[in-house]
Amino acid sequence: MRALLAAAVLLFAAVTESRACVGTACMQIWSTEPGGGALTIQWHFDDPKLHMGVFCAGGQCLYSTVDPGFITSADPPPEGSYALADGTAVRAEIVALDAGTTLKINGVALDAPGESTQLEGIAPALHSHPSWQLKLAQGVQGSFSLSFRLVTDAPQYAASAVYTVVLTTEPGPTMTPTASPTPTATPPASRPCAGDCNENGAVSIDELIAAVNIALDPSNDPTICRNFDPNQDGQITINELVQFVSAALGGCDSGPTPTATRRPATFAEIQQAILQPRCAIATCHDDEFESGDLNLTADAAYDELFNVPPDIESAAAAGLLRVDDFDPDNSFLLIKLTGPPLGQGSRMPLVGDPLSAEEIQLIRDWIAAGAPNS
Repeated sequence: MRALLAAAVLLFAAVTESRACVGTACMQIWSTEPGGGALTIQWHFDDPKLHMGVFCAGGQCLYSTVDPGFITSADPPPEGSYALADGTAVRAEIVALDAGTTLKINGVALDAPGESTQLEGIAPALHSHPSWQLKLAQGVQGSFSLSFRLVTDAPQYAASAVYTVVLTTEPGPTMTPTASPTPTATPPASRPCAGDCNENGAVSIDELIAAVNIALDPSNDPTICRNFDPNQDGQITINELVQFVSAALGGCDSGPTPTATRRPATFAEIQQAILQPRCAIATCHDDEFESGDLNLTADAAYDELFNVPPDIESAAAAGLLRVDDFDPDNSFLLIKLTGPPLGQGSRMPLVGDPLSAEEIQLIRDWIAAGAPNS
């Protein structure tokens, strides 16, 4: 049990510490000529090994990290490179990879040559955090290579060169062993938490093992336990496994104070506590980058959210609004914060930890109260 908790701590530390995409953690995307040429990536490919977090159970191990991420940077391009034209969409395409290696982007697993999927966003606001993953039998050690290139339908750009990264099980800076805390006993929570399959108010070692086994084997159905798949998207992601580990180590969150006993937060409070520090940051939803054509700085956020269709076509076609007053379930803001379905981008925020249940409830209550601008 203690060894499994140690692995859980490693996974938790590796994933949470590697969520940000800054500096050399980013694969910055440019072109080789002004207004055209080939796509190109600035990253330290001279030292391409990725040291990942590891979680082992049931004879199998899942190694994963969410960095490096892909980004069209707001930084000045290096000499000989040029910014992509606005509106350019980019896909990652697998060229070659070793067995057990997967590049997972927006819920799409690329594990065979020729497979591709679109990165999150479009230029100038492309910002996508894939999961670089190894699924190996327990005890297997070594380094495994994955080669890919970037392609686009934009006619002025050719495909990039082929790039290779190495996913390794060798100990690295994110895999240093840490002490294994003893799980804290907690009374039953007032509502089930992520990973609490039998809804007894605690996440057990057996439940962690079951969740990891389901995540490792695509033939398993995660919906057999509703709390293994909190956003009901039909898969168990690394972020969800991290939630389960956190609950096992620190206890289940009993949930926010019932709405009836407190007033809804004001938009000014939500802006100050959540949107400004978590979303309106450089290369995301600030007034310069406006990722997803969305500016969440204080002067713009309300008008950009209230009764505005989302930028993603499938979400807009479904009748969703970024914030639909009095209707939280039709508000795309909440969908993005809790985990969107396949084809509607990544869960937000991309940088840092997901919002807590209480933070999400604050936004839900504000929308349910009519989303007032006060």
